[in-house]
Formats: sequence, C-alpha cells, structure tokens
Amino acid sequence: MTETPATADGTGEVVLEARGLKKHFAQSDSLVDRLLGGNASVKAVDGVDLTVHEGETLAVVGESGCGKSTLGRTLLQHHEATAGSVRYRGTELTGLSAREMRPYRRDIQMVFQDPLASLNPRQTVGQILKAPMEVHGIGDSDAERTELARELLERVGLKANQLDRYPKQFSGGQQQRVGVARALTLEPDLIIADEPVSALDVSVQAQILNLLQELQDELDLSLLFITHDLSVVRYLADRVAVMYLGEIVETAPTDELFENPQHPYTQSLLSAVPRIDPAARTDRILLKGTVPSPLNPPSGCRFHTRCPKVVPPADWPGSDEAFRRAFSYRTRVVAGDLDPEAAKERLQAEGHPSDDDHIVEYLIGGTLTGSRGDLPADAVTVIEEATAAVVAGDEDRAARLVEEAFPSPCAGEVPETVAVDAAHTAACHRVE
Repeated sequence: MTETPATADGTGEVVLEARGLKKHFAQSDSLVDRLLGGNASVKAVDGVDLTVHEGETLAVVGESGCGKSTLGRTLLQHHEATAGSVRYRGTELTGLSAREMRPYRRDIQMVFQDPLASLNPRQTVGQILKAPMEVHGIGDSDAERTELARELLERVGLKANQLDRYPKQFSGGQQQRVGVARALTLEPDLIIADEPVSALDVSVQAQILNLLQELQDELDLSLLFITHDLSVVRYLADRVAVMYLGEIVETAPTDELFENPQHPYTQSLLSAVPRIDPAARTDRILLKGTVPSPLNPPSGCRFHTRCPKVVPPADWPGSDEAFRRAFSYRTRVVAGDLDPEAAKERLQAEGHPSDDDHIVEYLIGGTLTGSRGDLPADAVTVIEEATAAVVAGDEDRAARLVEEAFPSPCAGEVPETVAVDAAHTAACHRVE
C-alpha cells in the first residue's frame, strides 16, 4: 500500500481509529449494591469516535474530569473497553490479552502527566530506558542497549553521562524528557501524550513542546496530545477534538476550529485563551453551573445544563434570551440548587421578613432580577409556583413544573454529529 502523508485536515493513512468507544467504571461490585440497584457506573468515556492519521498531531481538549485521560488509557488498552472498537492500522485491539497486546506496545507508547510518578524511583535512568528494550528483545547485549539509551538521552536534550542518575536527581522538565525518551525506546509509530506539560513551568513547557515537535518531524510520529490548554493546541496540533462529559462534541482542523467554532462549549473554551493582540480578543463566555456527574449525565445534549445558547421550543412566545433565563432557573430547580434555609437566614440577618412568601420572592429575585418583565406571564407563574413548592419541601413537584413548562430540544434529543464541511464536525442542535 502506498503511504500518504497526513495533512491538516487529517487525510493521511489511518493509524489509530476508535468507533463507539466506551469506558464505564462500576461504583461497586458488591452483591448487595447490585440487588438494590446501587451499582451505577461512571460513564467516563461514552461513545467516542476518533481517528488519528499518519504523521499528524490530534489534540483532545476539554475541562478536567471530561474523560480525556481515560480515553487515552482505553485507546492504549490500559483500561479494558466497556464497548466499542479500537483499531491500530486495521487490527482490532479491544479484547486482546496482555500477551496478545504486547507486540502493539512497541508501536503505541504513552507519555504521562506527572513524570516523576511514572518513573520508578528505585531505578536509574539507564535501567528505566533499557527495561522495555529487554522485554521486546531490542539489542543483542546489555552494552548495546546501554549505548542505545545514551543516544536516546542525547536525542531528548539530556547528557549521555546522566544515565546512572535516579529520577529524583532531575528537574521536572528533565524528568519529562526522560519520560519522552522512554516512550521512544521501542521506536513507536504513535505516542499518546497525556497532559505532558501541565505540571511544568511555562518556559519548560515550551521546551518540551518543541522537543515533541522536533521528534515528530524527525521520526515521522503520529501524536495524540491530551490537554486542557488551547493555547498549547494552536501551537502544536493539526486537528482538535473537543471533549465534554465523555463525548466528542466537535472536531476540526486547528485553524478552522479557532476561526469558526460551532459548538457553544468550544466557543466558551476559546474565549478563555489569552490573546496578545487586543483586537483579536473575544468576549469571555462564562459558563454557569458545574459539570454534571458522569454517574448520571443529563439527557439529550449533555451540555444543555450549562449552555448559553440552549434552544427554545417552537411554541415559546418570548425571546430566546428570556427562554434561556427561564431554562437556567429550571436547571437550578432540577439540580436542587435553590436553598430556602440559606435565603431565610440571609433575610433575617438583613432585618427583613422571612416568611415563605418573602423567601420565594428572594429566591426568584436572586436569579431573575431585572428580567422578569420580558418573561411571558405564564412563565412567571410557573416560576413562582415551582419556587413555592421548593420552599414547601416538595422538590419533585417543583422539578415537574419547570420541566413541563420549559422544554427544549437540547434537553430531550441527543444531537447528531453534523458535517460543517469535509473536515469539520459538531454535535449541536444549532448546527445544520
């Protein structure tokens, strides 16, 4: 087969491919929990489609806890997949035993976030580098493997005479260089780098990023780069996959993603990237609320509980902005974020009446101050009734009221992944 070099839109030969990949972690395996229905699973990775092409850098970005690191480890078979497929150059990896997986460990290596934690403190750097060579039969003698280890240290910017040092004798940046050297010992085809610079100083980050880029060009490596830092992504990546709560919500070539983000979550992440040129700065999009638990992710679009562009129903009589305020209130009620006791204490501390009516008004005013006038009268009535139900201790009724009054396609329907163009996809109800 003729090998085609990768391009910025990812058209080179496929090196690694995931389809419908899932990794769920059971909370408990005890018989009692299973009988009581309490063995809910953490949906860390939940149906991911991903492709890495030859010679390219694909960045996977998202907030902490979105499943990026679990995805990397599941691709490498460090975690057994719950469902789905992982193929390396057409060969299915899921379901392989440790012995069957061993040949592919040579081709797919990982660089970890914490370099010191991933290096054996009882071994010298030479021992760390030579151990995988011995396992995979690289080098005919210890002397030859030692020479290869010296060459690797020099290749990553360290000195050959540092081979007998222990990891704790190196700085953080040097430890990460050792981690990169260890990943290169088996001459891999693909490196999965899991937040490899997040624990390092900014100046050292640049050195490691330059090193990875130089090695990629020199050795024709493919790189899956996991990070939460989009400023790093623009410097290093050819393509970007944006991840939220276990799912990929947008994928695009890097320049296209920065210039034309489609998903509201991507837009929020990009709004936080520092700009040197004031003219290039965008208004910061601050997301309200917290990331939902992967134990019980929201229905429909998983981002809808925090989305600043949630879609109103077709029969909504007011403005889109008014609906989003009402929907935001719905989210707070359903999540149990209204706190009548705290409101009562605050009213008493300020010398105001603290009966139920005043608590209701206080709770509503704290969220909808100055904006109730443009809400439809029926919406205001529902908000008042739902808040009164919360104050009365009937949270279930309150949740039913707001869910029935303020429905949204975003909350009820899982968005399809739509092709914005040939190399750009997004999963959002607003994308056509």
